[in-house]
Amino acid sequence: MQDSNTTAKYPWLKYTLAWNPRKSTISEMALYISQIAFQTVLAYLSVFLLGPLSYSGISLFYFVYPFMLVFTMWWGFWGALGSYVGTVIGSGLLAGLGLVPALLDGFADLIPALLVFIVYRGIMAKYGYDPLWRDLVFKVVDGVKAKRASAWMWFILFNGIAFNLVATEIAMSVFFGFGLIPPAAYWFWWGGFFLSDIIPTVLIAPILISGLSSILTRQNLITLGWLS
Repeated sequence: MQDSNTTAKYPWLKYTLAWNPRKSTISEMALYISQIAFQTVLAYLSVFLLGPLSYSGISLFYFVYPFMLVFTMWWGFWGALGSYVGTVIGSGLLAGLGLVPALLDGFADLIPALLVFIVYRGIMAKYGYDPLWRDLVFKVVDGVKAKRASAWMWFILFNGIAFNLVATEIAMSVFFGFGLIPPAAYWFWWGGFFLSDIIPTVLIAPILISGLSSILTRQNLITLGWLS
């Protein structure tokens, strides 16, 4: 638990890793279910709309990825569940993948989302970084001056590189293991997958955060823990 002085210094410490700190309302549950469906549609479109820039469920501009990350930071378990379901159905089954590779490929988006949620709420928040990533776009967050330069550094390090490597390795292991990509094209699609997450994350995540985070926090629609 945080002492009162630390909590006063960083008001966002109310966003924790507690499992179910408060009761969810019907409207909140409707929101959680809706965002799962929304992520599924976006995952499909991320593959379908790219045409020749996608192959066997892999997209060279996977624009749903930042939604998966941001939604998990906002809605914990529900956002992460949306990232898994979205990948399995949207960019998996609907893109022509078999059930088993689609189920396994879902972990490529689920695990990074879970990791970044744990890292920011469990560690980074205590060191002055907003677990909702508002410090990427706002100079002041909850009355605290944002560390914008270093916030971006950590954001890119975690989401663009470290956890993206995890996602890429999982996905490419599935695609290669099931013979969905030819061996000669392995590194081309490995690099394409890696970049397809970085670029939309850097471009789209700040827009999402600047446009919706203030509304969601005012309406108390951010989960304080994993479930609620």
